[in-house]
Formats: sequence, C-alpha cells, structure tokens
Amino acid sequence: MAVILTTPVTATFYHRFCDALRSASTYNQAEQERPAAVLWTDKERQWEALIPRLQKEFPLLVLGAYAPEKRTGPALYLRCLIDRTLPDADWSPDEIPVLYLPGISKQELRAVESCPTLLQPLAELQYRGVVWTQINGRDWTIAAFLQNAEKGLGLAVSSDAATREAMQRALEKLADEPVATLQKDAPLTAARFNALLNPEPVRNLLLYLDHPEEAKAGMDAAAWKAFCADCNQEFNFDPENDGPLTAARLLAERQGSWNGVWNRFAEAPFRYGNLPTQLSKAHPTKPDLLYVRESWPDENQQGETELRAALLSLESKTLSEAKALLQQLEKMHGERRQWVWAQLGNAPLAGILPALLTLAEATADAAHGATPTELAEMYASEGWKADAAVLSALAGVESGEDVAAVKAAVRALYAPWLTASAEVFQKAVAAHPLPATKTITASPKTGHCVLFADGLRYDVAQTLVAALTEKGMAVKSGWRFGPLPGVTPTAKPAVSPAAAALGPGAEFSAQVLSDGAKVEITILRRELQKAGYAILPDADTGSPSGSAWTESGNLDSSGHAQGWKLARRIPEEIRSLTERVTALLNAGWQEIRIITDHGWLLLPGNLPTVTLPQHLTDGENTRKGRCARLKPSAIYEGQIVPWHWDASVRMAVAPGISTFVAGKEYEHGGLSLQECVLPVLTITKATILQASPTITDIKWKGLRCQVTITGDASGLTADLRTNAVDSSASVSETTPQVKNGQASIPIKDSVPEGQAVIVVLLDATGKVIAQQVTILGT
Repeated sequence: MAVILTTPVTATFYHRFCDALRSASTYNQAEQERPAAVLWTDKERQWEALIPRLQKEFPLLVLGAYAPEKRTGPALYLRCLIDRTLPDADWSPDEIPVLYLPGISKQELRAVESCPTLLQPLAELQYRGVVWTQINGRDWTIAAFLQNAEKGLGLAVSSDAATREAMQRALEKLADEPVATLQKDAPLTAARFNALLNPEPVRNLLLYLDHPEEAKAGMDAAAWKAFCADCNQEFNFDPENDGPLTAARLLAERQGSWNGVWNRFAEAPFRYGNLPTQLSKAHPTKPDLLYVRESWPDENQQGETELRAALLSLESKTLSEAKALLQQLEKMHGERRQWVWAQLGNAPLAGILPALLTLAEATADAAHGATPTELAEMYASEGWKADAAVLSALAGVESGEDVAAVKAAVRALYAPWLTASAEVFQKAVAAHPLPATKTITASPKTGHCVLFADGLRYDVAQTLVAALTEKGMAVKSGWRFGPLPGVTPTAKPAVSPAAAALGPGAEFSAQVLSDGAKVEITILRRELQKAGYAILPDADTGSPSGSAWTESGNLDSSGHAQGWKLARRIPEEIRSLTERVTALLNAGWQEIRIITDHGWLLLPGNLPTVTLPQHLTDGENTRKGRCARLKPSAIYEGQIVPWHWDASVRMAVAPGISTFVAGKEYEHGGLSLQECVLPVLTITKATILQASPTITDIKWKGLRCQVTITGDASGLTADLRTNAVDSSASVSETTPQVKNGQASIPIKDSVPEGQAVIVVLLDATGKVIAQQVTILGT
C-alpha cells in the first residue's frame, strides 16, 4: 500500500516527521497483510510535546491514563480501539492507527510472556503490526531523526549533552523550522536550538536585568531553561544561582560578550527604565581594574552634583573667572554628554554646558559702535547668539536645583553684557535717533501673504530660518528698526499694511484717521481688508489669488505669563510657525513675509527696577514695564524718545535693562538691541520641496494593478516585484510612467492569484523611492 506524502515545497521539520511516520505503515499488498497498527516506542518520552498536534494528522492512540476524548488510555482500552470493538474507533477503515507508547522501549515488547503485565494486551500487536524504529532497532530520538540521512533530515548535529537538552526543550518550535533553514545552519548546536525559544538572547537578558521576576514569569519552563542555558554559555552567568545584581555588575564591566549587551542597552535605554536602579544597587564600594566610569549612573549623578555647585559659584566670579571655570568644567564633564545617562535625560547640566560656553564667548565684548545702525549690524551678525544661548541653557533644565544653577550662570555671564550693550545702544540713539518706521508691505499683490508673529525676537527668528531652510525653503533674512516704543498697541499697527490709514490715539494706541476708532484686533483687520488684504484666521490657507494677512505664534503672551520659562516654549513656537508657512506655500501662496512688532528682554531672576513717579505719566494706563507716555509738562531726567504716531508725544524709556514695574523677567518697549532690531523674513514658494511621493491606494482590476500616488511623482515609473530591490524579480509586463498621480501596471499571466507582490516607485536612475506590499487580485 502506497502512502501519500504531504510535504509542501517549503517543508518544515514537522512535515518531514509526519511523512516519516506515515511511511511506517507502507506495505506490499501482494505479499503482506495490512498492519493492524504502527507501534511507536519512545522510552525517553522525547516526542510527547508533539502528540496533540500529530493527533490532528492521523489516528494516533496514546498509552496513558484513561482519557477517551484524547484517544488516551491503558493497554486494554487501546487494544479494543485497534480491534474496533469500541465506538471511539471512528477513523476511516483505510487508515492504519499509530500507537504511541511513551516510556516504553522496543525491548520491553520483545516477548509477550516477559513484557510488563500492563503492556501484555499490546505486545501481540508487534507481530500483526509494525514497530517504527531506526534500522538498528533503537527508538527514534530527535537527534536521530535530524541526523538520519535515509528516513530523517540528514543534518550534522553536535553530540554534546547541552545540544541534546536544548533540542528537547525546543521541539515544539523546532517542528516549524523550514528544513532548508536547518540545512543552512548545520551543524546544529545548543545555541541554535536555544535560539528557537530565546530568539533574542541579548534583549531578553536586558529585560531580565530590568525586571527579573517579571521576565521570568513571562517565559514558560522551556523558554526559561533556554534563556538560562544561553546565559551560561554566552555570558558566563547563571540566572538561577547568580542573580540579577551579578548580571548588572557584569553588564557595567562590559567584558567579552557583555560589551554587546551594553551596546544594545545604549541603543535604546528608554526601554529598560529600571536598569539604572539595578546598576546603582550593584555599584562596587571600591573601583577595580574592570571599573568603567560611564557604566555607572552614580558616576554621572556625582558629576551633575559637582557641576551644579560649580555653576552656582559663578555668581561670585568676574566674567573672566567665570569663562575660565566654564572651560575647565567642559573638560571635566563634556564627555558625559556621550554617556547613556544623557540619553535618559539624567545629565542636563552637562548638556547645557555648550550653550553656556557660547554665552561666555558671545558676551566677552560688549556691543560697540557709534550709531544705532552700526550696533544693529553687529547684533544681527553675532550679538544675537548670546540671547539664543541663554534660551538654550534655560530650556535644557527641569528640576528646581538645576534651574537655580543655570540662572546663576546666566546672570553672571549675561546680565553685565546685556546692561552694557543696552547702555551703548541708548547712547547711540540719543545722538542718532532711529529712522521712522516704514510699512514693509503697503500695496497688495497677487500671491503675497503677510504673516505676523507677535514678539518674534531676532535670535528666535534665526532659529526659525534654520527650521524653514531644513524643510527645503529658501529664506531671505533681514532686519529693521522697530517703531518706538516697542509695545503691541503702538508697534503692531505701525508695521501692518494698514498703517497709512492710521494715526495717533490715546495712551499707546493708534486710531483710524477716518472715523477715530481705536485700533484693536477687529478694527485692524477691518482696515487691512480695506487695504486689500484677506484675513486668514488660524489654519485657514485662503485663496492665493490676492494678498492676505495672517497671524501665528504666542511668544509675547507666553513671555508675559511665564517669564524665563518662555525658553521652553521656543521649540514649540518654531514648529508651529514652520507648519503654518509650509501649509501656506503648499496652498499656492508665492511669497510669505514674516514680520513682527517688537523684541524683548529676558533675564531670569528679574530685571532691575527703577522708579518713575506716577504723576509724570499722561494718564492711568500710560506706563509699561520699559516705557511710559509722559505728560506734556513732565520733567523727566531719563532718556526720552518720540512716539511713532506723534513725534510731539514724549515717551520715557527705562535706563539700561531696568523696568518701571518690579518683578519682571520678561519685558519690552525700551531701547535695547534685543527690543528694537526686528527680523524680516521672506520665504518664496519656488524653492519649497514638494512632498515625497507616497503610495496611498492599491486596487486590482483583473490582471492590472491600479496605484494611486500622492506627492511629487514627476518622472517616476511603477513596477510590481517579488523582491523590492531586484529588478529581475519583476512580475509586470511593463513599467508604466506615473501620470496625474496614477499608474496602471499589467501583471504577467504566470503569476498565481493570491501571491504577495510589492508595488515599487522608481526614479529615473531605477532607485526605489517608495514601496507597498499587496496581494495579487485582492
């Protein structure tokens, strides 16, 4: 009788084993009687893990405790099944049952009289059936089946005990391994079998280090034994006897294979949040020859403590002393920025040292120049870097004690320079008054959008320039002097395209010349519309057929509300502005002009305060932090500037970097380079990068694949392949050009329906720039 084998093309261990077991019932009908059963002895019980699965393949009866639902029972029950005297024998008459005898060897069945009493009902079957064994009469073991070239797989397998134990543990996983893969990996070793249960030994070891009990609980008994075996063999560590703290010490020492474990940890330390605690517990009392400083979180923490104390001491040092100390601190602590603890956010002070060094360099010399323009040019070239460094340092710390240390360093380095620069600028303005502010864009023109960003200081604007440039936009960056005083009610209307329709009003506000309306947001928008500018609120991109005005950003309101914490909001503001510009350009606007009304001063720990008597000001709401509207008759000994809207109105400005109102870390409206030098950015549509092509939809119509592509797909072709990067793996009749975001790809008739194929988009050089898997015909 021939046996039909069921091995597929991509055969697995399980497929081949099933075929071998089926072939045991093969017999010559012309010369032999049909076997009553195939007796499968397994003294070592090696195959028990596969029995439930094998019972689904053919009638397989198991010697054991009575469980008819599992076709399992004592010898007499099994004999009755084989003789079909019980209704449970419900398999086809054409099938020959297999009788699995765990814990029984062939030798025990040798003679009916001498075999164990419990087996005697079955012993006779060895004469009416066939016993499935190796040619040498021994039971089939896993190793024997792997090695046997005639009936098994013919693979080389290590003969050591560790390999035998590993293959036994991994049997259920081994069953699904492709034979071709096993052939490729031969000779098979314990490590290869353990990998089936512990496929990522390094990652699993890190998970064990992170949470030992949880890691163990997440493995079944076989996987845990495989894990322990791998640890013993690969890392010279026994989880059962050595414990996690020993492993933590070995990890920190990074010797041999442990160095790879450390590198894996360092690639993604956020995945192992408890591991630093484990390392701290394992920290040695005294360093030895294997001590690696950067491995230990305690070393980093000690470094942060020392650095914090040193930064706090800067308040009592001269500028030159502070700069020298910072350079020394960088030599001592700069390397910690490369340690894994910096990735975890545990070295913030080491992280902000470069910003403080930049600040020290940028503030080495105070602003110098005879005219406001000379000073502004110097500031636009280099001076703004000091302001940017302050924001960067403040944004880099979170905890109260770290913030205090950075504030101390900033005040020591920045406050003297900021004061001196403001005083030099005020002296220059006294001798050479600032030129009158001109409207940047007066006449509307097609495709032009003005984006107003309140309080976009020059240094923040340079960060925005970098972000926009990185997105593929060409940005023209310039500067201008702002209207005086630099407060929103005065300056915002003054820089807007509606300025020509406005004039002086009460307090600091402008008013509409035609009807005397006070210029607030609704009135300003009304006048802008009269001037020919559409108003684009929030995310609205409007129609680029004309001109438009839109607003974005909350720098000024955040500064007034949060003081020095504005530094933490800068990245968010930059992202928001970048997204807004990108959306406008993608909507068809040809040019975006970003303007602002004023800059600002920011000094953690508050700007100094000077007194301005209330009786000198022209009304109840005519005093701001850095400026005040004076009464016509007031005698003020400080610096006075003319009001932008009416030169006869005198505006008092606070000296240096002081304020008329106490408790201000953030303020504007006075005379300083930071407040008066305003950025002007022009971004053009012609240079913005188009969105990368993306496959967004795939549909099948017979033997044609209809592909939809979004983004810039000009010059691209489409193909269907079984291997994305191999052009010889194409299954397409042709590779059509992408037209209007669509491609229709005809497929060869020989490709079977249901096969997985890959849609690829190719540039002119044949490079794959996008791909997506699809199933033919679905």
